[in-house]
Amino acid sequence: MSARVMIVEDEVIAAMATEKMLRKLGYEVCGNVTSGEEALALSEALCPDIVIMDIRLDGQLDGIDTSLKIKELCEAEVVFVSAYCDDKTRSRAQAANPRAFVSKPLDIYQLKSILGDSPVACH
Repeated sequence: MSARVMIVEDEVIAAMATEKMLRKLGYEVCGNVTSGEEALALSEALCPDIVIMDIRLDGQLDGIDTSLKIKELCEAEVVFVSAYCDDKTRSRAQAANPRAFVSKPLDIYQLKSILGDSPVACH
């Protein structure tokens, strides 16, 4: 069974590119949303294995707050992908115990390195 990945990204073109890369690597994309609120609802319903999370999102919640709440709902691993890589943001993000924190733009080689070669479900 391949790992199910949810993308939380408010830039539609970036989200589409990430989805294409994930599918090429053999991952199942179980959701693609633009806000923290949508991510929480989808996480509760689907419990993804991995969440590719932007920091700045549409809606009231940012990616860090959303990740903390998702981890209360299920055991998803979080990969932060953001243009905001300052020390304060990185420090806040560490509270979510992410699998990785990478700068935009994301590429397929970074994804493969972070996620590994075999897209096997985490749980």
